[in-house]
Amino acid sequence: MRQGGPLLPKSMYAAVVDVLGREIVAGTFPAGSVVSLASLEERFEVSRTVAREAMRSLESKGMIEARRRVGLIVADRARWHVLDPQVIGWRLAGPTREDQMRSLMGLRIAVEPVAAHLGALNGTEHHRSTLLEMSRRLWELTRSGLANTQAFRDADARFHTTLLHSSANEMFIALAPALVAVASHPTRTVASARIERSLTFHEGIARAIAAGDGPAAEDHCRQLVALVRDHIGVE
Repeated sequence: MRQGGPLLPKSMYAAVVDVLGREIVAGTFPAGSVVSLASLEERFEVSRTVAREAMRSLESKGMIEARRRVGLIVADRARWHVLDPQVIGWRLAGPTREDQMRSLMGLRIAVEPVAAHLGALNGTEHHRSTLLEMSRRLWELTRSGLANTQAFRDADARFHTTLLHSSANEMFIALAPALVAVASHPTRTVASARIERSLTFHEGIARAIAAGDGPAAEDHCRQLVALVRDHIGVE
């Protein structure tokens, strides 16, 4: 594919990328399917330039590849960039949702408790204050009847993003967009008792990191991710 050329406003091809990404995940276009620019122009009523840019975006996610003498084809799932937040979102919304949730939870269980321990050692004052603030915010939203809302999910995502950043571990920080995908993605309604239990762990993590208590932060985080795992029903 062309590697140079002018950048296009995202709004001109974002819809094409989103539709095709979802269809590839759903199997509408199985691996090996040929996708022509001409067919995209006709289907979406866009210019050749927009169609090409959309394919470049999907190629950057490992979902499309250019094959000599064949053209653009749908790549095998094994080549997808599985930590790309948009790919994660498509998979969470599609038929591979359970596989995606299982993979993300495995990663969270392995990474977040260690990040919490490191956060108690390496976190800055900004990290500590943000974690405490988001913990209070989550309680406020819950007591106002606003749990299971996007505002709650956004605050939870910020909490976990800050947690990973507080570790000062570059690899954990790079994983943050993928790991918070579960927190920010709508899922089944959570019972109020379970939410309140989870918030005691959030508060415990925030207070332990603020106090520089690594073992306590790690323990609270392990209990939190175990509770989330049980709620979403993955092993």
